[in-house]
Amino acid sequence: MRSALQLALGEIEASYRDAAIEALRNSAPEEDDDGNPAWPVPQKRRRKRGVPDGVGQRFPHQTQSPRPTRAEIEQRLAQLQLWLAQRQPTLFIRDQAALLWGMSSYCTLKKYLRVARSRMVEELVDDRLMHQAEQIYALMDVARRAADAEQFSAAVGAHRVICEIAGMLRAPIKPPSAA
Repeated sequence: MRSALQLALGEIEASYRDAAIEALRNSAPEEDDDGNPAWPVPQKRRRKRGVPDGVGQRFPHQTQSPRPTRAEIEQRLAQLQLWLAQRQPTLFIRDQAALLWGMSSYCTLKKYLRVARSRMVEELVDDRLMHQAEQIYALMDVARRAADAEQFSAAVGAHRVICEIAGMLRAPIKPPSAA
């Protein structure tokens, strides 16, 4: 039964070894100018107890990228927060992360995005009064410019939003229509 399943699924038994596949697996990742195999210098590493040799090892040509420092992580999070504030699409963020930081794992990028979003929410909650003041200041400038350009409906709308932010406007401006 097991062998029939293996044949149906295309699995290869552990005892079956093809010489061509083994030659490819065991070949050197690089060659020198004469075409001879060039093996990298093996690095000494500590072996874990109970792990047989060859399990969990990388191929010689696979190198693990160095982990980013805390400062680099903070810089990445700040850049992600900027992209999120600019409402950049996820595909753009993913491409930029791959280009700038060599980040090929989407799962890692999702972790970074989750942290960046949570920090943005924390900043908004912690500095709520400052954010309100910034928005009111910007809207006052919009209202002044609209009034200078004689766009009075835009100026009134800006003042209405200012009142909503400040909490001065509790009731709706227009009464509900009796229909």
